[in-house]
Order: sequence, then structure tokens, then C-alpha cells
Amino acid sequence: MSQLIATEYRAPDSEQSIKVEDIHLPVLKPTVNRFEPPQKVADPQPQPMPPKARTEIDPANPAIVIAPPAPEGEKLGPVLADSGPVPIFKPAPRYPRTALRQGIEGYVVVEFSIGRAGNVLNPIVVGGYDSAGNPTDVFNRAAITAVERFKYRPQQQDGKPVVRHGVRNRIRFKLAE
Repeated sequence: MSQLIATEYRAPDSEQSIKVEDIHLPVLKPTVNRFEPPQKVADPQPQPMPPKARTEIDPANPAIVIAPPAPEGEKLGPVLADSGPVPIFKPAPRYPRTALRQGIEGYVVVEFSIGRAGNVLNPIVVGGYDSAGNPTDVFNRAAITAVERFKYRPQQQDGKPVVRHGVRNRIRFKLAE
């Protein structure tokens, strides 16, 4: 195509044509793969027959006594269990830019209450520390923001959700390696 464009769409001279050598392929011999059937496995030993169970029942002498599960006439309803709060959604906190620039790692302990709907109430920072154990407040705001987004299945008492106070959580801030 580029040759046609270069020669303004004129046919090339017979002298300029390029000769292409003939391609000769070697003679290939067909290969035959023989399939041998698998050897027959010896028959497994027959399984021993289980002992026969007694099928006759003597009404005068019962073999099994089953006690009733509850006193007669009294029916028990569903049992309401108490349970603690269970985390449903705990998003990771955003790493503070100042800590990222300085290469600081650490953690923050946050205390809060869990409401009847499973939301976080009144989060406060108990303490923030860097990886060396020195107190720092560089992570506090990011930890509080993350904890406010937590969702829990609330604590249950007698089958009803109740507020749970004094829940503590450690929020870790670690740089990616």
C-alpha cells in the first residue's frame, strides 16, 4: 500500500519487483499414541452386615422411658436471651495528613455509648499515643469521625434493645508498607 502511494498509484516496473523464495516444509510423519485400558481393580471386600435391631415390643416392659419436657399442662413460650452489642459496620479511619507527612503511627482509645438503634452516642477520646507510647493528639479527630460512623446491633435485655454505656474501642493508625 505504501508503495502505491509513493509511486502515485502507478504499477511498479517488472524490474523492481521483489522475488520471494519458495517455502519448503519438512515431511512430517504422523505419530500414533496408543491408548492402553486401565488395569482392573480388585473387587472390594463385602461390608459386614449390621446386627438386626429388635423389632418386637413388649408393652408390659418398655425398653425406653422418655420423660416429658415440661410439667403437664404448662407450655413454655420462646425464651428471650440477653446479648451484648455486636458490630455491624466499622469503617476504617482516614489517616491525618500531618501524621502521614511526619510518618507517625499510633492508636487512639475512644469511649462511647451505643443507642437503642445501634448508633454511636457521645464519643470521647480516652487517650491517643504514637507507636513509641508517647501521648499525642494528632489522630484524635480522625478517630472520633470514624467512630461516629460505626453501626452496631444493640444490646438486648429481655428481648428489648437497651443503651449500652462505657464501650471502648482502640482505633489503630498504621502506615502501609
